[in-house]
Amino acid sequence: MQRHRLLLEDQIFGMPRLRPMLASPFGEPFDDAEWLFEVKWDGYRALAYVSGDDVYLDSRNRKPLLPQFPNLRDITRAVRAGQVVLDGEIVAMREGRVDFSYLRTGPPSVTFVVFDILFLDGRLLTGRTLVERKEELLRVVRQEGSVAVSQVVNGCGRALFDWVKAKDMEGIVAKRKAGVYRVGEESRDWLKVKNLREGRFWVLGYARSPGRTLGSLVVAEKTDGGFLVVGRVSSGLNRDYERELLEVLEDLSFEDLVSREGVVYNAPSRKGMQEIRWVRPYFGVEVSFTEMTPDKKLRHPVFRGLVGGDRSDT
Repeated sequence: MQRHRLLLEDQIFGMPRLRPMLASPFGEPFDDAEWLFEVKWDGYRALAYVSGDDVYLDSRNRKPLLPQFPNLRDITRAVRAGQVVLDGEIVAMREGRVDFSYLRTGPPSVTFVVFDILFLDGRLLTGRTLVERKEELLRVVRQEGSVAVSQVVNGCGRALFDWVKAKDMEGIVAKRKAGVYRVGEESRDWLKVKNLREGRFWVLGYARSPGRTLGSLVVAEKTDGGFLVVGRVSSGLNRDYERELLEVLEDLSFEDLVSREGVVYNAPSRKGMQEIRWVRPYFGVEVSFTEMTPDKKLRHPVFRGLVGGDRSDT
């Protein structure tokens, strides 16, 4: 579909251009008969606008996604309606599991996992309850080609979360059965529970940021012959921790760090190097994260606490 066929700024194929509803973070899985639970898919959120044989995929930031994932043109084959707006997630599979890192490479075949329906043949469905929208979704969309329909579990969030953990997936989303679709809003009617991993990493440096004593920590794994940088951590750091860290961290030049501690793998680019003040790796940190990518980078790292160091092993 060509860009000029978007009729108005707030319409696509004559249908209202919407923004997706967002889930609020929640700490633990739970059971409740008034809620439905489904897998939290690890991909790109998208709204699919289908009109006859035409389809337009809109990202959360209102960018067209179909040029990046052309195989999703066949979404139209799965829809039994004239016009429809679907909410879902674009995911990529590799070796039998959802793989976000693979998705970022632009693989030739991806799947659109549909979990909600917002508009159907002239009717806006956002004011309907979740249960009513799910009934319409199952009536209108079938699993075919690159389209899958997200399955729900009634009332049993803990069991689904245990299954997700065993499959090493991102997490679950709890959705209130009586909830309406709140366009463009983060709502407590949808709660996301992430399957977080935890690890301990050495602090190799830090970068300052405006208004903060210490902006982010450069963290690394110990390897044979040196350290492997796995990312920066800023979320979860508060001013008390920042002051405590600055009192104990011992600044080094990058050359001195390499000379004393060995090779630093995955070091940042030249521009990134200029932002970092390197330190003697004496203290470690506990970090939660959603994934360690194939190129050894932490996704969504959050600082959880300090770990005392012991350099006798290096």
